[in-house]
Amino acid sequence: MFSSEAVSLSPALVVENDTAMQERLRYILSTLGCDEPQITWTGDGEAAMQLLDRPSFGVVLVDIGLPGDSGIELIEWLQAHHPQVPAVAISSSRSEESIFSALRAGAVAYLLKERDDLELSIGLRSIEQGGATIDPAIARRVLAWHAGHAADSGTVSDAALTPQERKTLELVVQGLGHRDIAEALAMPRLAVECRIKGIYRKLALGSRGEASHMAGGHELLR
Repeated sequence: MFSSEAVSLSPALVVENDTAMQERLRYILSTLGCDEPQITWTGDGEAAMQLLDRPSFGVVLVDIGLPGDSGIELIEWLQAHHPQVPAVAISSSRSEESIFSALRAGAVAYLLKERDDLELSIGLRSIEQGGATIDPAIARRVLAWHAGHAADSGTVSDAALTPQERKTLELVVQGLGHRDIAEALAMPRLAVECRIKGIYRKLALGSRGEASHMAGGHELLR
C-alpha cells in the first residue's frame, strides 16, 4: 500500500455526496487526464461497495464526511476486499480523530477540501506518481501529536518519526512545496513524497496501536 509504485487515477470511483465538491473533483480529475467517461460517481458507501465488485478502478476518492461513519467503513472494506485499489480520503476536517481514523482504515493520503483546485490537483498528481502529499495544517497536527505521543510513551516505537521525517514536516508547515523541500534537503522531489508516504504509514501504525490499546480498556478511538 505504501510502496513507491505509481497509481492510475483512471478509471476513478468518486464517493462524494456534495454536488459542489463533485463538480470541483470532476474538473480536477479532468486536468489530470481522467475525463468524465472514466469517472464513476456515487454518494453512498454501500453503492460504492457494489460498484467495486464489478469494474476495476485505479483509485477511489472517498469523502469521509459521508453520513455516519460510512466513508471510513468503505475505506476499511476496500482495504479488506480490494487492497490493490488505493483509497484517498477527502475531508473538510483537520481533526486528529478524522486523520487517524482514515489512515488506520487504509487511506493512502488525506486531502483537505478547503484547499484550492490546484493544491488538490498537485496532491493527486503526487499520489499518481507513487508518492504522497501532506497539507501544512495536517503536518502541524502530526508534529504536535508525535511530540505528545513521544512524551507520553517515553520510548521509541514503530510510529516514532526520524529526525529527517520531522524536518520534512517542519518544512511543510513553513509552507514549502515539495520542490523547495527537495532542494533544502538535497534529495529528489519524489523521494520527499515517498518520505511523506512513509510518515502516513507510521501514523497509521501508531493510531492502530493506540486504538487496540484503548479497545482493550473498553474504549475505541474514533
